[in-house]
Amino acid sequence: MKNNHNVITFFKELYKVITQNISNYKVYTYFYSNNNVITYFKNNHNVITKIILYYIVITFSFPAWSLSFNSDLTEGSLIFGQLDPGETVFIEESDLNIGKNSNNLFQIHKDKNNRFIIGIPQDAKEITLTIKNGSTSKTKTFPVKHRSWDEDYVTGLPSAKVNPNPANQKRITDESLQMRRARQNSNYASFPEKWTCPVPEHTRISSRFGSRRILNNVKKQGHSGTDLAAPVGTPVLAPADGKVALIHPDMFLTGKTILIDHGFGVFSSYSHLNSINVKLNQTVKSGDLLGTVGQTGRATGPHLHWTITWYGVRVNPEDLI
Repeated sequence: MKNNHNVITFFKELYKVITQNISNYKVYTYFYSNNNVITYFKNNHNVITKIILYYIVITFSFPAWSLSFNSDLTEGSLIFGQLDPGETVFIEESDLNIGKNSNNLFQIHKDKNNRFIIGIPQDAKEITLTIKNGSTSKTKTFPVKHRSWDEDYVTGLPSAKVNPNPANQKRITDESLQMRRARQNSNYASFPEKWTCPVPEHTRISSRFGSRRILNNVKKQGHSGTDLAAPVGTPVLAPADGKVALIHPDMFLTGKTILIDHGFGVFSSYSHLNSINVKLNQTVKSGDLLGTVGQTGRATGPHLHWTITWYGVRVNPEDLI
């Protein structure tokens, strides 16, 4: 309930209404010749009216706030949530990674069954959500469980790829902005529930999501996705239904890249590809051919760099499969 004080006040008032008018209740008993006995209460109409009104107030003034999740809130996870009918849920824009950085509230999209999705950032300590029901709202902060991350040492990369010059750094920034803008609007209608591995024949993980990367002895941020080692030319399949939101033939870091919108803020990307077999705005189904594994961009060997994001918040792809 929204406020325990209001609830206590309600019951006090209800008790007062009943006790003040209890004397108005009278018992009438009738005896009939067929030996049936009928006993009934005749009551004060105003008492019943007041009780009904109080019931309406308590029913509609205090929302259920029954927000629930399908699992613990753990950093780097994609979490499925459930709302009651009539409820909506919001998060501050600054908690997303889609080019906005304000404390304005961002409404999280829900489906017809009142389900929604939320991504928990790596290193998050807590998540604050605002739940609204009509004209009332409640802000609640949820603790986030910590998980340990690996450290990856990568050597042998060209120096220009680890410490790019100003021109290449601008290119990286511009390409990153393209991806962030593409993730701002998630228009695919299906709710992304079932996932498979995009390279099912080669599931060896050469680098895990969230691992602290040390490139040529230079410490970098946590790994943004999962690297699946596979030979050049290995088919890359769509792990879930979606719509192609962006295609790039040669990004500085990720080479040939595909971005897919899976709906409700969830996007997946496929990097270092050798070939691309889909077109922009094409609808794909789970298992459709997206392209083939390659070694384009910043890569020391052939592999698929696979990412999952929720409005730009990076989460662990392994959790989904």
